[in-house]
Amino acid sequence: MVKIWEDSEIYCYKPGDNESRILDEVILLRHHLVINHPNMIKLYGFCYEVGRHLGVVYDFNPFDSVYNLVLKDDFTWLQRINVLVQFASLLGFLHTIKSPYKPLTLRNLDCAHIVLDKDYNPKLCDFGLVTGGIFPDRAKYKCRRVIGSYGYMDVGAWLEDHAPDKPDVFAFGNILLSLISKRVFTEQDRQNLSPYVFKWAYTKFLEYKYGPDSDSEKDDSDRDSSKKHDSNRDLKNDDSDRDSKKPKFSLFHQSLAEEPDFDPSDGPKITALGMDCTHDDFGKRPTMKQVLSFLLNLEVVKKNIPRFR
Repeated sequence: MVKIWEDSEIYCYKPGDNESRILDEVILLRHHLVINHPNMIKLYGFCYEVGRHLGVVYDFNPFDSVYNLVLKDDFTWLQRINVLVQFASLLGFLHTIKSPYKPLTLRNLDCAHIVLDKDYNPKLCDFGLVTGGIFPDRAKYKCRRVIGSYGYMDVGAWLEDHAPDKPDVFAFGNILLSLISKRVFTEQDRQNLSPYVFKWAYTKFLEYKYGPDSDSEKDDSDRDSSKKHDSNRDLKNDDSDRDSKKPKFSLFHQSLAEEPDFDPSDGPKITALGMDCTHDDFGKRPTMKQVLSFLLNLEVVKKNIPRFR
């Protein structure tokens, strides 16, 4: 598998950004702490010709990317859960690498940056905004105008201090919501100013909780602040519908519910996890280790334990 760095017309780069990105990726993928992790892609070689060619060669034969598979019916519920469990395990590992700097974080997680092998095992293949871990705090002087991928970036990360892993948790939540709902943020969505997947999910929750005539169509700035800050918490703590026949809030695609490995109780649980990961309050977001623990307790995982060992 070959990856080429090219100038982008979408993202804003400063001169030299791509050169520093490829060097960081080579350093990371050759580091003894990560080189043997099963979900880190293996580096075979690289080309570094400043002003001409920048690229890496991976020792990997990809089947496809998560981005290309999200909408496909033959990408099964079990395969999607497998991707989430393994990827959560990888992020939990990266976030807890001991170093003299801040925890290692990636900052540009994206469905397109996760490639799968023929057995649907995920490999992370983009590290262009990595900071912390074995690196100093790049956020202060590298790619300062770029904080992530369109559709996955946590804009709030610029506005206040937070644990460095929280933007990665936010991006993971978007990936999770994409996988369970069969929705993905595309370049056409970006051009059309369509809502990110997490904003679509938030709108759906408001419609569920307050009805289709709620203020879910309004801009976030016009919504009642208490409603906004309490919405995700209510997925787990709301008792108003306990005695009614109203189903619990869930965003899973109906076609996935028809698969033999799908357990109805998992739908609301994993939906709540995705909403918690994208919570606007950094303190309400789980760590990736907590995310992994939650995923391992889903019925689909417990019934297929050998697969997830």
